[in-house]
Amino acid sequence: MPQFLTMEQVKLNLRIDHDDEDDLINGLIEAAFDAFEQTTNRKLYAVESEIPADVTNGLHICASITQGAYMLIGHWYKNKEAVGSGMELPQATEWLWKRHRWINVG
Repeated sequence: MPQFLTMEQVKLNLRIDHDDEDDLINGLIEAAFDAFEQTTNRKLYAVESEIPADVTNGLHICASITQGAYMLIGHWYKNKEAVGSGMELPQATEWLWKRHRWINVG
């Protein structure tokens, strides 16, 4: 999966100035964009890349997807244990991402 957010961007957002948790943060970045693809049934592509013609559910990364990822990463970083009773996304992330959901009709 392409890197849509850098470690430096995420650490700045989380206000982290050490390298002790870089592996954890990198995993959270990857997991956030995987969560986007899984919950929306989309395949993400960088803005400068071309979406292959045979990928009908392809989508270029945009600000709302990135912002939702920042929020989800921050939530996971601050809450390392499960919160709540289900596997729901934080409400703000869900709101930002739900309009991108792909429903295959046919």
